[in-house]
Amino acid sequence: MHRFYVDQPIQRPSVTVTLSKEESAHAARVLRLRPGEEVRLLDGQNLWAAVLDTVDEKASTVRVQSLCDSPEAPCQAVLFQGLPKADKLELIVQKGTELGMHSLWPVEMERSVARMDKAGRDEKKRDRLQRIALEAAKQSGRAHVPDVAAAMSFDKALQAMERQPFDLVLVAWEEEHSLPLSQAVRNYAVQNGQPQQVMIVIGPEGGISQGEWQRLRQLGAVSVTLGRRILRTETAGLCALSVLWTALGEM
Repeated sequence: MHRFYVDQPIQRPSVTVTLSKEESAHAARVLRLRPGEEVRLLDGQNLWAAVLDTVDEKASTVRVQSLCDSPEAPCQAVLFQGLPKADKLELIVQKGTELGMHSLWPVEMERSVARMDKAGRDEKKRDRLQRIALEAAKQSGRAHVPDVAAAMSFDKALQAMERQPFDLVLVAWEEEHSLPLSQAVRNYAVQNGQPQQVMIVIGPEGGISQGEWQRLRQLGAVSVTLGRRILRTETAGLCALSVLWTALGEM
């Protein structure tokens, strides 16, 4: 089933919406769809069943039929990702979206080899990452397109965490050997019920420093292990998301 993104929330069935120029061109030129074909629309909140009314390269129209069952997890998982080298962030965004990540915070940490760019290059990179998230959301049947935050310093990330408290902050730290991430999630669920907002903290290639861990712990973070094998930074977050959903009965 082909899926298209609309940038305004759909309020109800039976309305007609117009696809963007980009989505219209994709439907007409790339997919060669025809009026009457069934499609899915994602609006950032919900997934809708719909039928193409007209197919036009500049402005295709779609009639909304019904609301689909939500593919989104009841828990919002935010990935706090230590800024990695090269194009690893693109992989993390794509696969994290497929795995149900709600949003991504790229964070420059003490041991990050990569550094935030200047002169507007970060914003261009962010635009590209957001497009990758959109395409991955469409491919995987998501209703929500994860927000990729602007790259930020560690201090700024902690300030944001103070303003937006999470039910559970899990830090994948190499010095933790006794508490698996899955057990930490189950412990929380037994005491408090299923969490609504979870942050997963993953360090860059060089890992998380002792000082960074201490500051995270002061905000109530819990250190967890992802097993006895050392994972690359671009693998660790994806692994953690999978373990989180398994512990919460989502996988």
